Amino acid sequence: MKPIIGVTMTESNGQYCINEAYVKSILNAGGIPFVLPFGVEKDAVQFITKIDGLLLTGGVDVHPHYFHEEPHLNLGHVMLERDQMEMALTKVALERKIPIFGICRGIQLLNIAMGGNLYQDINSQYESTPILHQQKASRYVPSHYIEIKSNSHLHQIIGKEKIAVNSFHHQSVKNVPDSFSISAKATDGIIEAIELKDYPFCIGVQWHPEEMAVTQEEHSQKLFKAFIDASSKTN
Repeated sequence: MKPIIGVTMTESNGQYCINEAYVKSILNAGGIPFVLPFGVEKDAVQFITKIDGLLLTGGVDVHPHYFHEEPHLNLGHVMLERDQMEMALTKVALERKIPIFGICRGIQLLNIAMGGNLYQDINSQYESTPILHQQKASRYVPSHYIEIKSNSHLHQIIGKEKIAVNSFHHQSVKNVPDSFSISAKATDGIIEAIELKDYPFCIGVQWHPEEMAVTQEEHSQKLFKAFIDASSKTN
């Protein structure tokens, strides 16, 4: 049986929405996407028992109160209803050790859920001059390079120590809890990937592999295939 992948959404003008690339990437890798609405946090256990993997998608900024900070002047739009839902689902998924794949906002939420924090705005808070992390090119176009640690799960999946990725963020992971290992950084030192130690599959990436996977980019397809394969073992 194909694994069922719970996929988080965002909201705009009273409508739930999700970029098509997430859905296509899951389907192409052999999974069945199942979108998750806001307001299900009280039923998080029931939802998690019905899915085989959890995909935390990109989107708006996470409210800084979740990591005990006041809002920075350059904080973007926040969506408390989404924060509450995703945080509840993530914590239950972690307890039950189902595969989790966090993309962009997803890596940030994963880090916060385990006790980490964020740069609310890397352009004004990061200690050195960052490279461009909000690219002007089309979403599927690789923008900057990342360096992958050779002993990481990410390296095991992709098979390379340096790849080019796309980039659409002004926030990033700052302090990482001991339960995570940092598996990739940009050339300016910004954290680009983390993975949970002693866990079947729990990887967060700061770029958007779903946008490149649908254009047949090899590294992105490998990531989704590894996530779906790990989720297949839970169903």
